[in-house]
This record gives sequence, C-alpha cells and structure tokens, in this order.
Amino acid sequence: MNPVCHLANWNLTGKRIVLRADLNVPIENGAITNDYRLRAIIPTIKLIQQKGGTIILISHIGRPKNADPKLSTRLLVPWFAQHGLTVTFAATPQAAMQLLQKTSPASTTQNQPPAIVLLENLRFFPGEKNYDQIFAQEVATLGDFYVNDAFGTLHREDTSVTLVPALFPPEKRSIGLLVERELHALDRLRTNIKKPFVAIIGGGKVADKLPLIQGLLSKVDAILLCPAIVFTFLKAQGKPVGKSLVDPTQLAACAAILTQAKKEKVAIHRPLDYQIAHDTITGPLSIVDADKLPETGIGISIGPKTIAAYTAIIGNAHTIFFNAAMGFASRPETITGTDALLKALAQAEGLSVVGGGDSVARVEKKGLQKIDYLSTGGGAALAYISGEKLPGLALLGDRTEAQ
Repeated sequence: MNPVCHLANWNLTGKRIVLRADLNVPIENGAITNDYRLRAIIPTIKLIQQKGGTIILISHIGRPKNADPKLSTRLLVPWFAQHGLTVTFAATPQAAMQLLQKTSPASTTQNQPPAIVLLENLRFFPGEKNYDQIFAQEVATLGDFYVNDAFGTLHREDTSVTLVPALFPPEKRSIGLLVERELHALDRLRTNIKKPFVAIIGGGKVADKLPLIQGLLSKVDAILLCPAIVFTFLKAQGKPVGKSLVDPTQLAACAAILTQAKKEKVAIHRPLDYQIAHDTITGPLSIVDADKLPETGIGISIGPKTIAAYTAIIGNAHTIFFNAAMGFASRPETITGTDALLKALAQAEGLSVVGGGDSVARVEKKGLQKIDYLSTGGGAALAYISGEKLPGLALLGDRTEAQ
C-alpha cells in the first residue's frame, strides 16, 4: 500500500501529535552549521498547528554514548524561535507530560498557536536503541496521534521509529509531508530509471552500506567508490590501503559484491589517485597515485586524476545518485574532491539526487542550485533506492517492496 500523509484529513483540534522528526543537524560550539533538516520539517509543523494540534517533537542528534550537553535538542530552541515557533524544552517524557497538562486546548486561540514541546535527544535514553517497550509507552502516552516525518531514520529500527507507532491505532498514525515528498522524489530512481544510472558512494558506515550497495547492483550501470568505503574493497582485493579506514569484518562482503557486480555487468570504479594525510588525519597532505599509497598514508579524499575520470562518467549519465561526502570540515582543503564531484552533478544534464547531511550541506554552501533533489537522508535514501524494506514504514503503509 502506498503511504500517504493523512494530516490533511485528521481533525486535530485539541489533540496531541507525537511528531518524530529528523533534527539531526551539525552543531559546533553550540551553533547549528547547517539547518536544512530543520527547515524541511517546518511545513508539517505548520500544518499541524493550522489544524489546532499540539506537537510533541521528538528526534535524535548525533550518536552520543551518554547525555552529552553538546548534542542536546535544547540547543535547537533558539533556532525555532528565530523562525517564529515557540518551543518548550522537556528533559524527559515525564517532564513533557507535565508541560502538556498545563497547556489547555481551551486556551488556544487563532492568534496563539498551540504549544510545541521538544523532548530531549532520544538517544540520551537507553530505551531508544534498546527496543524498549517501557520507553515506547512513555513516549506514546504523550500523544493522540503519531506522525513520522524523519525520512533519514526510516531504515533504522529505533524504538521511536518502530515500537512507538505500533502503540497507536492504524487510523491515528501516518507519515508526514516531508516523508511523502521524499518517497515521491526518490521513486524516480527506483522505477522507469533513465539509463545510464550512476551511483557515487563514499563515507564510512561500511557495514550499513554494503547490503544497500548489493541491492543497487540490479539497478545501476556503474558505482563510483570514494573514500572511506573504497578502502575496505581494496583491502579485500589485497591492494595497498596504508593506514586508511578499513572495516575488517566486511572483507568477505566486499569480495562478494565485486563478484556479483561482474556477473551483473556493473562497472565498479575505484579512484586513480588520492589525497592523503600522513600518519594521522591532521598530518601533512599530499596527492599520491592509488598504487603508490604509502604505509603511513590515510586516504581522505580523491585526487585530480580521479576527479577528471569521475566527472566524465557523471557527465554521460542520465540518472545520478550521490552519497559520498569526503574530507573534514575542520580542514577545508580536504573538501575539494567532494565539491568537484558535486559541481559535476550540477553541470550534468541527467537527473541528479544528493543524499546525506554532509553532502547536502556542501551543496548548500556552494550554492549548487541545479542539482535536482536534495534528500534529508543518506542511508535511508540509499536503502529505499536499492529496494530494501524500511522498518519505519512498516506500520505506516509500506511501499518499500521492489517494484
């Protein structure tokens, strides 16, 4: 069943809506460095408000091991205020309930929007990652309806994405406007694909991405591998990787993908040269050919030969998906490879889609307006395109089966 956003059909006057959003934005020294994901959730928030609903806004930020104040959702409150939305922070579900009980629906007028309560970073609570029924109940009790508009988390099985919606009746749970828009946009990379279809894949999270790359093999014509994921593939082939990031648990999986790609006649391209740091990621930088990567070298980005080769392939593609942010924001000179490939996407005549927070941030920073679509999810977009089931859609009208 195709999921649709049911918000427009719901009577939300005096009702509470648990809104699972993706507010996972980069924060440095307490300041938000890219607010694309925050801006993307605004239409859903405003629609709920227009319909008289009270919002319990829930999200995670980063991957905290403990309650890290630098990753608190409290830091987002000023941003919402700057955009005309009054948000009240709650440190726990119990604190949120106390705030909601003080907010009387009868006091809401046309000139006073309903309350928005922002819960603390979900990953500060062990129950979010532990598939905890008790934590799910604590969150679900806050609302009469559940809406998931966190596209970037749909491929995960976190409690707020899977267990919480299960505690609401089917007629009181839905995707939001953003998820609906994301699925519609990414469908162009799932069915009736204009060939050649090229995927540019990089970054870490090797174990997460390999099954999705395998799913892509039946759809794409070529995959352009970039750091850091490329080094696990190279290690699987016995090629030099220096001190570059490698996931030793995934060598067999990489070898299997290379074998399958050959059978599927999918070209797997590897960089011809690299930008490397010596000894540590803060060490001096240099460009080396791929077959001359020294033992002390850490591959960070791609070099000029690879940029030229990949740019030519991108220019001949009719459909392009990019999830390959490389380098470190703290070292701007390491971002040049990412920027060069994104510029190639913007100049290409084919349909271009960029997924992932870091990649989207670079597109916005460089003002590359000719890229056709920016997805708020990297892994989620890759999973959806590859035909994987998205656990977050299982109870919201599942359209993730391969078509």
